[in-house]
Amino acid sequence: MSDREDLGRRAVTAALRLRGSAGRPLHAPICPIDLALDLGIEVRFEALPSLEGLYSPDGPLVVLGALRPRGRRAFTCAHELGHHVFGHGLSVDELHEEPVPRDGNELLADRFAAALLMPKLAVLNAFSARDWDVGSCSAEQAFMIAGFLGVGYATLVGYLQGTLHMLEEGHASALRRVAPKTIRGRLLGWAPEAGLVVVDERWVWRPVDVGVGDVLLAPLGTIAEGNALERMDGRLLRARAPGAGQLRIGSWTVEVRSMRADFTGLAEYRHLEASDDDV
Repeated sequence: MSDREDLGRRAVTAALRLRGSAGRPLHAPICPIDLALDLGIEVRFEALPSLEGLYSPDGPLVVLGALRPRGRRAFTCAHELGHHVFGHGLSVDELHEEPVPRDGNELLADRFAAALLMPKLAVLNAFSARDWDVGSCSAEQAFMIAGFLGVGYATLVGYLQGTLHMLEEGHASALRRVAPKTIRGRLLGWAPEAGLVVVDERWVWRPVDVGVGDVLLAPLGTIAEGNALERMDGRLLRARAPGAGQLRIGSWTVEVRSMRADFTGLAEYRHLEASDDDV
């Protein structure tokens, strides 16, 4: 077994073990920020332009770059959890314009994060629950599954091809050529500058996390509850303010949590409702 294979095995084993000990089923999506908080780790958002994330064993503490996209923040949080699980010391992950070499600890944390957020069973369950085939999935389907798992579109496509070997190289390359903005335009008929989350009745296990201004595409007949959401038209809703709400249709319900794009501070307050003057 090569060093890289051994590293991958260690990362996957540790990620699945943490899911088990924390009561997170292997077939379910998770929020790594909630998981970190449940483990007693302090999580903060800081608006530092060059910051991806930071882990300090003193506390312990995880700091996430508030200026990074939502899917990237989730992966970074899972990455910092990897540093925690493997007993690494202080680690600062910065944003670089060009790729930089990754040492063993960083590669281990990356593999841990991917396995924590996208275990094979969770990926298979997400596609099969919707009667979609992973190997021939469309860009729109991959985009929706990425949102469901809480990761970026390109991150999911790369993992399906390079690690899980569920996508042929040609098909993965074709998916990569379709930009998320293009997918948003196909789904809506127009391309919002803010994020888009596609929600269906198979969305279970974790809340729908959005930022203020993000658009939600929900099933016809969905009832939106709470002050954080406003209806735009038909199936479209928008996150209008920080706070929590709920989507409901028949017996299916799912929590929606909205946070400000510029939120900084302790993560447990990221969905705190705004006063009327702040909306």
